[in-house]
Amino acid sequence: MTPEKQIQHEIAENIVLAGEVLFSAQAWKFFQTLGRGYLYMHKVLQIDHTGGNNFSLIEGTSQLGDKMYYTAKGTQAWQMMQLSAAAASQPIQYAQFYALIDNYDPRIEYVVIVGFNYGSDAREYFFFRRPEIPPEQAFKIVSDRPLEFGIESL
Repeated sequence: MTPEKQIQHEIAENIVLAGEVLFSAQAWKFFQTLGRGYLYMHKVLQIDHTGGNNFSLIEGTSQLGDKMYYTAKGTQAWQMMQLSAAAASQPIQYAQFYALIDNYDPRIEYVVIVGFNYGSDAREYFFFRRPEIPPEQAFKIVSDRPLEFGIESL
């Protein structure tokens, strides 16, 4: 993995860890209404390695905003994801991803993708999560106290 991709992966992982309870709650909510699928967050970020430990980060504004999205299996968004540049450039990872969507236990697990792009460069990192607070329980916690999680409602 290149240094730029390593930094992207670390940023993606930190995003997921920082929002674990909220992501877990959203995963359960969306599973209940839409079925199997995955959470998706999009970031516009270019990382340039200028030598040694020197990197420059250029962050842009995503057309999707900073919201978390859900893509249910079999929907138009699911089909578009299968045709995406990121999926085409990472076929082994996506084969594993599709198998994971078919087999995860939504009561205690969820799947999230953090996608990065800048210009024509696109890369996505998916995470299979089995959080300390399972999605079903996280949904109840966040629903009861949404302001503690920085949202008005779930």
